[in-house]
Amino acid sequence: MSVTKTIFTRLEELAAHLTATEQRIARIMANDPELIAFGTAASVAQAAETSAPSIVRFAAKLGFTGFSELQASMRRDISTQISSAYKRAQDPAARHDIAAWIEIETLNVTETLSEIDEQDLKRAVGLLTDTSRRIFILSSEQWMGSAITLHDFLRIMRPRVYHLQGSPFRVASELGRADSYDVLLTMDAQRNESWVVETHNMACGMGLRTIAITDGPFNVIATRSETNFRVSQATCGLFDSKTGLTALLSYLLDAVSKQMDESVVTRLAHMETIWSKGGLLKPT
Repeated sequence: MSVTKTIFTRLEELAAHLTATEQRIARIMANDPELIAFGTAASVAQAAETSAPSIVRFAAKLGFTGFSELQASMRRDISTQISSAYKRAQDPAARHDIAAWIEIETLNVTETLSEIDEQDLKRAVGLLTDTSRRIFILSSEQWMGSAITLHDFLRIMRPRVYHLQGSPFRVASELGRADSYDVLLTMDAQRNESWVVETHNMACGMGLRTIAITDGPFNVIATRSETNFRVSQATCGLFDSKTGLTALLSYLLDAVSKQMDESVVTRLAHMETIWSKGGLLKPT
């Protein structure tokens, strides 16, 4: 996790009662724990576009006596965790051996899948398997490859699945065909791309049902979605891992296929026939 289990749990408990300012502070705690651990109340306040007293009050709201105690807790936590990509690049002592990669990628899968809420899963699968609804998939560039795979596999299992991509004009025009009965599945992580946020907000304004796949409950997209799945992205390298994301999408697709049952088998058999008759598959 990006923050300690105790702090993260407390943040989740307070999520529904946080002001807009407190949500910004919470996102910083989740996405940039080093700033909390080694910065000052003033530097955190600047990043959260608020005042230093607001940071101190938020620390008290989490159960700490002040900002210094919150810092100490953060420092203890991140001392045993993998730091940001920038700090990893500057740290010649960071582990890059295969054992470290196995350990951290296993952790990504474990944390991502173990945090799935059964009610969220049931609601999401229900929406994704309802063929009377159109499914629109929206993704940031960093997760575009995974979004394309999700779109392609869903299209095999069911009709009326659309991938929103291209210019903002094209995306808005495509989404303009939707109505409040349809579903928007949005995928984006920290440092959200503005066009993704704006498109997601547009869909919310239209009343679409919303599913979010993000890096935590305080991501700006997660806070405006009825269902959210969190992806763990820890890494030994320079770039955030997508292993947890891949595991989550595989799990969702399998859950969708199981609920759709025989209709998926029928569609797959039909596709196999088309591929075979068209000579698209090379015999082994």
